[in-house]
Amino acid sequence: MKRSGKLRILVALLVLLIPACICANRGGAMAQNGVEACSSNIALVRELIGAGPSCGTITAEEYPPIYLRGQIEPTANVIMLIPDGAGLTHRTLARIVYGGANSRLPSEKMWEVGIADTHSADALVTDSAAAATQLATGYWTNNGMISVTPDGALAKTILELAKEQGKSTGLVATSRITHATPAAFGGHCAAREDEDEIALWMLANEVDVLIGGGRRHFLPDSGTGKRMDNLNLLSEFRKSGWEIADSFDSLRDNGSARICALLANSHLPPAPNREYTLQDLTHEAIRRLSTNPRGFFLMVEGSQIDFAAHMNDEAGVVEELLDFEGAVAEAFQFAKVDGNTLVVVVADHETGGLAIVGGSTDSNEAEIEWACNEHTGSPVVVYSYGPNSYLLGAHIYLADIPFIIARSWGATQF
Repeated sequence: MKRSGKLRILVALLVLLIPACICANRGGAMAQNGVEACSSNIALVRELIGAGPSCGTITAEEYPPIYLRGQIEPTANVIMLIPDGAGLTHRTLARIVYGGANSRLPSEKMWEVGIADTHSADALVTDSAAAATQLATGYWTNNGMISVTPDGALAKTILELAKEQGKSTGLVATSRITHATPAAFGGHCAAREDEDEIALWMLANEVDVLIGGGRRHFLPDSGTGKRMDNLNLLSEFRKSGWEIADSFDSLRDNGSARICALLANSHLPPAPNREYTLQDLTHEAIRRLSTNPRGFFLMVEGSQIDFAAHMNDEAGVVEELLDFEGAVAEAFQFAKVDGNTLVVVVADHETGGLAIVGGSTDSNEAEIEWACNEHTGSPVVVYSYGPNSYLLGAHIYLADIPFIIARSWGATQF
C-alpha cells in the first residue's frame, strides 16, 4: 500500500508527541500490593472467624501501562460515585425525561469527560465484583471475586490506603452495604456471595461511615439476622466507638463522626418508596468525613439502577438515575466550595444493552429497545471535576482511576 504524504506527516507528529506523555508501568507497584494490604487487618478477621484469607504472593502480570498527559497533583479528598449498570444511553434517557434532550444532568456539567473499558480478567463482560475490584484496587480479577487477584492474593484497596494515611473513609449504597460494589472497597473475598465475611472486613478496616442496607449480615442468625457464626457486629462497632442508626431520622439527628447506619435488613427500598434520597445520604456522609483535616475518601453507589436495568424497567432506571444524580450534585457542590476534592462519576459496566431508537426533541419521551437483561461489554463514561480530573478525560481502564488517586496521595507503591 502506498502511503500518502499526509499519513507520513501524521506518523511523524505521533512520534514527536508520544514521548511527551507520561507512561507509568503499574507492574512493579502491583506486585507488592497485596501483602501490605492485609498486614494490619488480617489478624482481626482471623480472630473473629477463626481463619482468614491468605495474603499470598501476587505475581507480576502484563498489565497495560497508564499513559498520562501530565503530572499528578496532590489532593486531599476523593468522592467516587458509581451508577451501577448505567451506560451512556441510560444517562441520555434520564436526561430526556428530566428536562428534554437539550438539558444537562449534574454529572454532565463537569469539565472532564472520558471513557473506560470494563472487561474483567477472565471475561469481556464483567460483573460488578470484578469491575468494582478494578475501581477499588487497580487490579483486574475474575468475575465474582472481591478485591483479590485471580490467584487469591489480597489487593490493597484505595479505602485501605486512605486509612493508612489517616484519612476518614465512607461507603454509601442503596443496596446492602456488603453487596459487590461497596464490598470491593471495604473488604476482600474470593466469592462475592460471602457477605458475612465482607461485614467482618468492614469492621476490621474501621470504615468510619457506613450507610446503606444489609443489617442482616451484621447480626446473629436469630430474628432478622443471618450470621451463622453468632456474632453481633453492630455490638462490636458500638464497643469500638461507632454510633449505630437504623433509620434516616436517627442518622440525621446523630452528629457522630463514626456511624454505622444500616437502614434496611436487605437492600434499601427503591427511590420512589424512600422518604429520603441518595443525596440526603451523601450529605450525611460528607458532613462527617469532611471534619478530618487530613482528608477523606468516600464511595457512593446508586445500586438499583442496575436492578432496574436487569428487569428492562426503563422507568425504574430513570427514577434511580435521577436519584443518583442528586448525590452527584451534592458532591459537586462540596468540591466547588472546597477546592481540594476530586469527584469521579463512573459506572462499573452497562446493563441491558439499552438503545434509543426514536422520539422527538420537543418531548420528554423516547422510543427504546433493550438488547438483553444482563451486563454488556460496552465502555462506560467517566465524568470528573477537581484536582487531576484532566487526567481522566481520556480513553482509560477502570483500573487507572485508583492508580491516579493513590499517586495524588503520594503513594508510589499502590
